[in-house]
Amino acid sequence: MSESESCGGCCCCKLLCSLFKIVIVSGCALFFWWLIFRPRLPRASIHQIQLSAFNLTGNNSTLHFNLTVVVALRNPNKRVNLYYDALDASLFYGGEQIQSAPLPLFYQRHKNTTELQGKFDGSAEHPGAAVAETFRAERAGGTFNFEVRVDSSLRMKLWFVKIGHYHPKFHCKVWNITAPPQGGGGPVTPGPWNCDR
Repeated sequence: MSESESCGGCCCCKLLCSLFKIVIVSGCALFFWWLIFRPRLPRASIHQIQLSAFNLTGNNSTLHFNLTVVVALRNPNKRVNLYYDALDASLFYGGEQIQSAPLPLFYQRHKNTTELQGKFDGSAEHPGAAVAETFRAERAGGTFNFEVRVDSSLRMKLWFVKIGHYHPKFHCKVWNITAPPQGGGGPVTPGPWNCDR
């Protein structure tokens, strides 16, 4: 074996050893980083709902609604703060999306619960047959069932470092909401209802 071939093989071996050390050190650093911070995604729940108006008119062609929902977001982390860069809530009834509404953006410190108010107000034209059937059955029973979905985009702050983006989605089933009177202005129905992620 020539001296150049021996030198080349030695350089390749040193390069592989260096790469292996970098991988090991990086892995250990990430592991200890996880042990220190243990970052977790937020949890969500619905704390209360007020259904002020909900009616199906015009030969079942238009669904009118006025609903206010209080969404609570919980940061369970001990050392990680959260930046919410996007927050949207969507209201579903009878399996159909009725309306979407933006929620306020904010910065959340660790071990903190923040309540946000979302308002759905308007009408949905030509809802499906399932919506009309569900409405008639639930109206007769005096309470309504909804689903609220919250889509988010957030970053995590660890000391002075920001990492992300993460996009957790929350599915919140809300049951037995008191039907509003004919004149409107229904009572507040307290929760909480926990949301799945």
